Amino acid sequence: MANMTNADLSEVEALLKKRFNKEEADKKRVQSTAAPATGSTRLDQLVLPDAARPKMPLTKGKYLVRDNPQEVQWERETRKFLVRLSTVHEHRVSAIMVYEWATGINVQGLYLEGGNANSDLRKINKILKFYFGVPFSTYIVGRKVPRAYNVRGGYFITRHRPMTLTLWAEYGEGVLHP
Repeated sequence: MANMTNADLSEVEALLKKRFNKEEADKKRVQSTAAPATGSTRLDQLVLPDAARPKMPLTKGKYLVRDNPQEVQWERETRKFLVRLSTVHEHRVSAIMVYEWATGINVQGLYLEGGNANSDLRKINKILKFYFGVPFSTYIVGRKVPRAYNVRGGYFITRHRPMTLTLWAEYGEGVLHP
């Protein structure tokens, strides 16, 4: 709009532009004898230039949520499990596999002894569903697995953003391993 010539403006716009000058109007709006405000030298020294400022913090309302600490820990363990999978071919994984690998506890033996791992398995299933979508029922080594997830060949967990916001902040900074 600043590059427009008077020929491009309509008659009314040209008349208004000739009649009012914005720079002078701002100065004459209120009569005053006060001196113009001076800038703060302390603030000029303190404030970084725009190009040198860091990344903006997460301020969106949906990001201001406290993560479940157990869910964050299980996502770390799930990512450690997934980074160890070969990228040459596809895999079928389940929450029980991740749980048994991370804890060394056999889930079937735990149930026979009267123990329970359901809360942990629910958290792992939630994480796996976030990464791989809807689970399906299959057989792995002759054993029925009601919730298995397909990990395609060439999948790198390090390229996939985490589900929990705690790990997402680490991922954004580049310090999340894996």
